[in-house]
Amino acid sequence: MRPSLLSLRITAGILSVLIFGQVALAGGFLGGHYDMLALHGLLARVLTVVALLTAVAAFFVRRAGGPRSVLPAAIVLVVALVGEIALGLARAVSLHVFLGVVLVSAVVVLAQRVLTTPLPAKDPVAKTPAAETPAAEIPAPSAPDETLTPEAVR
Repeated sequence: MRPSLLSLRITAGILSVLIFGQVALAGGFLGGHYDMLALHGLLARVLTVVALLTAVAAFFVRRAGGPRSVLPAAIVLVVALVGEIALGLARAVSLHVFLGVVLVSAVVVLAQRVLTTPLPAKDPVAKTPAAETPAAEIPAPSAPDETLTPEAVR
């Protein structure tokens, strides 16, 4: 599960950065910098692709026994982003802004869940030859040799 959880963390982190970039571009557009609208639309498509990659990574984490709640949240996020793009193209500004605020909150919650999921150990405990030997084959400790005295050892 470790590689899939690491990939989920990376995609969730990228998703978080991109969604805040969307907020900045939207604010710039609403502030009168109209050339930012094209970048906002382009970044929306990139954001949707990264959200799809996040959902794929969440699938592999879930398949490996990870938390259940991340996969449905990632899938809903992809669907909501597609709806957000449709609202933007339809120029439904009030609904677009409202859903955008909800999406930013959802990405923050998703990233928090992903980043607080503990990573499993890197490698399982290595088996040593003694650990593989059945208990019946391990010789019993011998009794101390009483013939050895401290003077004989020197």
